[in-house]
Amino acid sequence: MSTDKQLTLTETIDHSRQGEYLTLPFSVIDDMEEIKIELDFTDKESNVIDLGVEDPNGFRGWSGGARKEVFLREDRATPGYNIGELPEGKWGVILNAYRVPTVCSVTVKITCIRSKRRWYKGDLHLHTNHSDGAYTVSEVVENIRYADLDFLALTDHNTFSQNFQFPVVEDIAIIPGVELTTNKGHANFYGVHQPFLDFRCRSIEDVQGKMDEGITNGSFYSINHPHCQYCPWEWGLEHFDINMVEIWNGPWSEANQKTLDWWDSQLKQGEKVVAIGGSDTHREHKKIKYGFPTTWLNAWRHSPGKLVEAMKSGRACVGRTPASPWIEIKTMDTYMGGSYPRVNNLNDIPLEVEFKEKVKGIIKVITDHGTILNEAIDSQKVYYSNSISSDSKYVRVEVWDVDLEEPIVISNPIYFD
Repeated sequence: MSTDKQLTLTETIDHSRQGEYLTLPFSVIDDMEEIKIELDFTDKESNVIDLGVEDPNGFRGWSGGARKEVFLREDRATPGYNIGELPEGKWGVILNAYRVPTVCSVTVKITCIRSKRRWYKGDLHLHTNHSDGAYTVSEVVENIRYADLDFLALTDHNTFSQNFQFPVVEDIAIIPGVELTTNKGHANFYGVHQPFLDFRCRSIEDVQGKMDEGITNGSFYSINHPHCQYCPWEWGLEHFDINMVEIWNGPWSEANQKTLDWWDSQLKQGEKVVAIGGSDTHREHKKIKYGFPTTWLNAWRHSPGKLVEAMKSGRACVGRTPASPWIEIKTMDTYMGGSYPRVNNLNDIPLEVEFKEKVKGIIKVITDHGTILNEAIDSQKVYYSNSISSDSKYVRVEVWDVDLEEPIVISNPIYFD
C-alpha cells in the first residue's frame, strides 16, 4: 500500500452467512505511522456488522458494533485496540455478520499514513491537578488542542501519576514527564513514565543521582528556568553535564535573556546543548498561556518516542506563540542539530534559512565569533554565503520583533566538527 493512500475493500453478505466471522485481508508496508479503518454498510436499521482488526502477529482489537471508525498507532489507539508497533505484513479487518436479515453490502475504507519528517508544535512544560495545576489531564489535553498544538509534555512536580492517567486521543501526542522540583532548582525529565524512584535531593550528589537514574531508565532531562528570580538553579550549572536547557519559560523576560546568554556561552565553549521552551502553565492567566512559547520539533513520527528523539538531536526551535513560525537552518545536507564536517572552507558554504511562512523582523546569524549578520528580513527563505568564518564552532539564527524587543523564533545550532 502506498504512502498516505486509501484502500477500499468490499464484501456482499447474504442471510446464509449470518453469524459468520469474515476477514478482509490487506497489506501494510514498513514504517507506518497510523492505520485508520472506516466501516460502512447498507440498511443499518436492519443489519448489524461488528468490527475488529488483526495484524501479522494475531488479534489486535475488537469494537463489535460500538464503533464504525478506529485508528491504531504505536502509542495510542481507539479504546478496545492494543497500542504498539504497526508491523509490516498481512493485516485483516475482522467482520462479524451479527444480523443480516436479507443481504448487506459492506465497504471498508483503510487509510495508511507512513512515517516521514514533519514539523510538530507543542508545549514542553505545563502542570495539571496531579500537582499544583488547576486543570485535570483531560482538560489540559483539550486546552492544548484549543491552542492549536500537536503535542504536550506532562511535567507535574515530583509525581508520576499523570503519566498513567491521561486520555487517549488521536490528534495529540502526550509525552510522559516530570519536573524534578528541589529546593534549589527544577529540571524536566522527558520520555518515560517514571524516570527515578524518589525526588528528594539534599545535595549535588543527590541531584546527579536522579539525573543518572533518569538517563539509565531512558529519560532525557533539561534544566528549567535556571535564572528565574523565584526558583533559579542554585545547585551550580557548572557541576552538571547539561545537554538540554529551557531557554524560554513563559513570557519573554530578563531571566530568559540571561539563560539565552548562558546557553550561547556554552556553545562558544564547544558544548552541544539543546535549547527548548515551555509555557509553565498552571491555570488561566493573562500572560502565561499554553504554547507561549511553543517548541517546534522536526520528528519522524507524531509519537512521544520520536518527538523526544527530535529533542535529543536538536531538530528543535522555539517560537513566541503557536502562530509563530518554525525556523529551519541548513548547510549543504546538514540540518539544525547536526554536525557539518570541517573539510572545506566554511566561507564557501551557504547557510539556508527557511521559515514556515513569510517572516518580518530582524534576523541575527550568530556564531562563536558573535552576531555576524543583523539585518531586516521580510521573506520565507533566504541564503547567506561568505559569512561563516572557517574556524567557527557553530551557527544559529534568531529572528526578533523590533517593536516588542523580544524574539519571534530561535533556532538550535548547526555544529562544525
